[in-house]
Amino acid sequence: YIMHRNISLLLLLIIVNYSTNILAQEDDSILPGQKKAIRTLAEKQGFNNETLNEYLQQERGITLIFLSKKDASDIIRLFQSGNAPTPADIRTPEPVEIINKPDPQVIAPKPVKTRIRKEKPKPKIAENLEVGMSKRFHLIDGNIIQGEIIKMEELVCHIETIDGLLYIPSEDILEETATITKKDDTRYIGPVLRETLEEIVLRSKYGDVVISKRDVKEMDRYHGGKRVPWLEEKKTFFRGEVILTDIFSDPTAFPLTPNTFYISGLSLGYGFTDRFMVRTRFGSDFQGDLNFMPHFRFYHRQTGASRRAAAVGGHLFNHHPMETVVAKYSKYVYREDSDQKIFLDKDDSSSVGAVLGNKDTDFYWELYTVLSSRRSMANKRGEVGWHVGAKTNSLALQKPDLSDGFKWESFIPFRLWAAFEYDLSKSLKLAGIMWVDNGHKFRDFGQVWDDYTVDTPFILDAK
Repeated sequence: YIMHRNISLLLLLIIVNYSTNILAQEDDSILPGQKKAIRTLAEKQGFNNETLNEYLQQERGITLIFLSKKDASDIIRLFQSGNAPTPADIRTPEPVEIINKPDPQVIAPKPVKTRIRKEKPKPKIAENLEVGMSKRFHLIDGNIIQGEIIKMEELVCHIETIDGLLYIPSEDILEETATITKKDDTRYIGPVLRETLEEIVLRSKYGDVVISKRDVKEMDRYHGGKRVPWLEEKKTFFRGEVILTDIFSDPTAFPLTPNTFYISGLSLGYGFTDRFMVRTRFGSDFQGDLNFMPHFRFYHRQTGASRRAAAVGGHLFNHHPMETVVAKYSKYVYREDSDQKIFLDKDDSSSVGAVLGNKDTDFYWELYTVLSSRRSMANKRGEVGWHVGAKTNSLALQKPDLSDGFKWESFIPFRLWAAFEYDLSKSLKLAGIMWVDNGHKFRDFGQVWDDYTVDTPFILDAK
């Protein structure tokens, strides 16, 4: 019992002594006021927190927060002395020489193929939006809207369409620019402001440019910065693809487009310029009657929705069978019998071949002038046009010689016509014509078919 009591007393003394040492150490820690004083004095010498701790670590082996009261007092007195330390007193550690040893051979791993995903460029948002813009708007989500901006409010465009009024944020509308080359090689580049079926308006650095689509040679569009090559508008029908140079057998004032080859069941031709074309009736050429039909447009006026033109042309034959001419105007050929005029078209006893003199073929010409107009319809679904013209031929100046006993009645050959055309679709037209012709002769379908296929292939004449 006495030994046990002595051991307990010894343990109690050890614990009390250890606790006293701990309390003594805690009481010896640096005071907050000492920390503040050291930092203030050190800043005056050019120290900051980092360099101050480096200096203390170099001189005392510890940083500021671990200084004792005594060490802190010594540091304060040092900074207050005439030989206060500066950051220049911090010694740079001497470099340690490193002996390079050859690295052990390492087998490099096989490179791993990685696919680098290229980020798609962000589409360009429209910067030129204003009230009055009327065109097709391409949106960032793929929608395409045809309409007109009637109001802009807080970066929201009020676009009026045939389907209603839409409210579209300007940040959802893609920028649409165009590069246009005209037929005269003039080029314009800029954002599209307005567009109709007949014209397009671009904003250039020098002002707004109004360009007729009929004058466009090439055009590339950019929707949101993405290039869209120029192709003929297939989805929007505003004009028939077929340009009529004739309505039935009568010409219009509009020639073939430049560098265009043309062929039909009666003739073929070529458009040299936007004003001049030449055609020929190949059936007559095969029969030895070489011929050509020049056509020259001398007047042209175009506005946004309509165009007018006037042209002159002719048809020249070098060895034309005059039998067809006499047959066409047989009502003006007569013979006298008992003081009566018996006209050839009423005379069953005489034939056209017997009426002609010795010259069966001769030079023959026709001359015409025509005025034409075409305009877009109000519903923007095609065009409607009209054409008026007049024609005469060489009989107005000289008539072919006839056999003895036959004479020509005095007359001037003429043909007047008025025609119209209407686009039913891109590839279908409705056309009609009215005419006055003092050489016209009615023929039924069977006679015309035999004339075209049997008598004189690929030629329609009046024999």
